[in-house]
Amino acid sequence: MVLVLCDPGDFAALWAARELETRGVAVEIVTSSVLDSALRWEHRVGGDATSVAIDLFDGRRLSSEPSVGVLNRLSFVPTDRHRRVAGARDAEYAAQEMHALFLSWLHALTGPVVNRPSAQGLAGRYRQPGQWVRLAADAGLRTTPYGKSSGNAPDASPGTRLPAITVFVLEGRVIAPAAVSAELAAGCRALARLAGEALLGIDLVPPPFGTWEFAGATATPYLPLGGEALADALREVLAA
Repeated sequence: MVLVLCDPGDFAALWAARELETRGVAVEIVTSSVLDSALRWEHRVGGDATSVAIDLFDGRRLSSEPSVGVLNRLSFVPTDRHRRVAGARDAEYAAQEMHALFLSWLHALTGPVVNRPSAQGLAGRYRQPGQWVRLAADAGLRTTPYGKSSGNAPDASPGTRLPAITVFVLEGRVIAPAAVSAELAAGCRALARLAGEALLGIDLVPPPFGTWEFAGATATPYLPLGGEALADALREVLAA
């Protein structure tokens, strides 16, 4: 079985769930709003005994045992219920505590997880455009110089350019259009490795002359752009 964790309205996550089901995989979808309404949390931390069990209001249970594959696309910690209970005075403290809990219980999941949480994001590391440009250059991809004005507004952000193609890297597998050369695919694979992400979507734009240029990257890309090839790779990684 595969567990899909996502925010409400995440069409890309729903697409992935449907594609996995058509490939014979049982899928459970749990949104952040469903987690916010959980009836019971049990999270134990300590060496090999680390575990999690969450009883949902609809009768389902999330657990670190047995091991299942997880597609993690959560972008925020649900806090509506806790804000109502804690009140405005303690709302910020409650939100911080819930964030720490989410980071911990997501790490307790024992199966293959795409993507694991980090201190910079629940579903991978959030990075500023300039940080992505630096990593892309280190990976050997062609980049455009990036700078920021004194007013803290980007002078030239690669993320503002319309991407021509998206290359996906999933656990070292490169899913890309035919226009992507072996050398460019190797650069994208290197970027995913440097970023430390199991899944990375990399946007590339064609310059007037020369090779494709890096235009941005994210650990939560729009999955339908990867088509059948990405769906097959997700099944291979999550339901092996």
